[in-house]
Amino acid sequence: MPKADFKTLLLEADGPVWKILINRPDVRNAHDLETFKELVAAFDLVENDPDCRCAILSGVGDVFSAGQDIGFTRSAGAAELDAYGRWNVAARQRIQRNFKPVIAAVNGPAIGGGCYLAAACDLIVAVDTAFFQMREIQAGNHSGGAFLFTIGRARSLEMSLLGRRVPAQQAEEWGLINACVPAEEFEAAVEDYAQELAQVPPLAVRYTKAATNILLDSAGFSAHLDAGAPMQRYLALTPDGREAKAAFKERRKPRFTGAYPAARD
Repeated sequence: MPKADFKTLLLEADGPVWKILINRPDVRNAHDLETFKELVAAFDLVENDPDCRCAILSGVGDVFSAGQDIGFTRSAGAAELDAYGRWNVAARQRIQRNFKPVIAAVNGPAIGGGCYLAAACDLIVAVDTAFFQMREIQAGNHSGGAFLFTIGRARSLEMSLLGRRVPAQQAEEWGLINACVPAEEFEAAVEDYAQELAQVPPLAVRYTKAATNILLDSAGFSAHLDAGAPMQRYLALTPDGREAKAAFKERRKPRFTGAYPAARD
């Protein structure tokens, strides 16, 4: 196992199958800037170590990831928000375009950016108590349209515009995930997928993924990511974006106005 001193992740190796766990249970495995930087570094290790044939991404405890760390983004300045957005995209792309297959083991709620991290993986296995939710709209931001490529326009907009929970069983029916598994079978199901992937030809896996990504890019997937990130950074600085974060911290209902940022912002 390679040596890696991560602050926000745990890296475990078990023969050809490696596990990367988001390790911020005090904030429900939410992401700050350091999390995304370490995810990029961890998946660099996955890709470059010949002993690794498959990686599993999950969260410590009973939450996959609560997404954006509001405590971080609420206090961040423009430069930090810019870096957060860029590293967010970089982490998801590093997973999706990794030479090795990656399984999301969704052991609990996958919210916002956590939902997108799961979707960046090649296969998604969720425990039946998990749910998926895009709450960016409730935080005065947008979640893009990446799920359009998986579940179609109507369901993608339902997730993005309403921010409703999608239970794991419904996510499986929609085609958002590969499998919804009872808790007592969850770890075994993930392990079965991982061991099967670890046995298939590595170069064939690499180029199957590459071909899939070429098709996604031809449909505009990468362009969507490049265009969406600046929009998110802008919306985070609007009065509604700031009001949403303040209301969350103060545990009250937000008051949205649709106002544009002042010139000084």
